[in-house]
Amino acid sequence: RDVTPKKHRDLPKFLSKDEVKALLTATENVHHRAMLRLALQTGLRLQEFSTFPLAYVLDAAGATGSSRNICIRLDPQDGHGIRTKGSKARDIYVSRALVRDLHQYAIHLRGERASASHEEHKTLFLNQDGLPFAAEGKQITRVVRSIGRRIGIKVHPHMLRHTYATHTLHAMQRSDSGIEPLVFLQRQLGHESIQTTMIYLHLINDRADEAVLAYDDELNDWLEGTEHG
Repeated sequence: RDVTPKKHRDLPKFLSKDEVKALLTATENVHHRAMLRLALQTGLRLQEFSTFPLAYVLDAAGATGSSRNICIRLDPQDGHGIRTKGSKARDIYVSRALVRDLHQYAIHLRGERASASHEEHKTLFLNQDGLPFAAEGKQITRVVRSIGRRIGIKVHPHMLRHTYATHTLHAMQRSDSGIEPLVFLQRQLGHESIQTTMIYLHLINDRADEAVLAYDDELNDWLEGTEHG
């Protein structure tokens, strides 16, 4: 039985590796850069990374083990304030390199914005007034679009999710991890039906030259060279 989904007329748009690097290079604001990295390297929805709790980063940074990834539970009922689609809880896997960098951001840079408010807030990311971004993400959308315009790329927050999904699926298909790529991606993205996830197969087939092997590793290596070089 052919499990390939029917051809969709309008496929989601995603960024190539070079466009991702250009977008991050153009992001001079360290707060915006950290936010874009979380979106690009986890595939979270806009409302999920705009409400992503500081506590998740602090807890994950202390996780032990030899795995290159750390499992983080997104649970709207845990009191930390994360908002997910349908208020459903799920586990996501985040690379240790990203957790490390987000932890450094939280410890050394987040306070710059937190000091602008007289209240303590639960979200990892705060706006310039020291307040959480609204869950619908209008401010974040403006930020992402503005950065894209600087380099001539039309981009919006949900495109970052498509970018993560496409490159990750392509990399997993070529690896010998023993994990079913579509099932992993479905759970990571929080899709109720695997049919929704399967649309990324079309993106890979149509634009295989734009897909990147070992997307997360390459992006981390490049970022480390630019930030610490």
